[in-house]
Amino acid sequence: MTNSFLPSLPTLSDFFFQVWENGKLTKADRLQLRSYLLSDRLTEADYTLLNRLLHAVRRGWVSCTGDRRDG
Repeated sequence: MTNSFLPSLPTLSDFFFQVWENGKLTKADRLQLRSYLLSDRLTEADYTLLNRLLHAVRRGWVSCTGDRRDG
């Protein structure tokens, strides 16, 4: 059974490359990342990419943007 209400996501490797190239993890990227994690389609290779991305954030190689509210 497929979940037709879920939008189709680009491949995780494309997402990883986009975030790595920009050096930023935006709020929209984090929401997309959450969608990946909630899907049941992830492979071991996908989990490896996710771990590398989180490691890059911890090391400061990729920054999170859009965390603060104006005002």
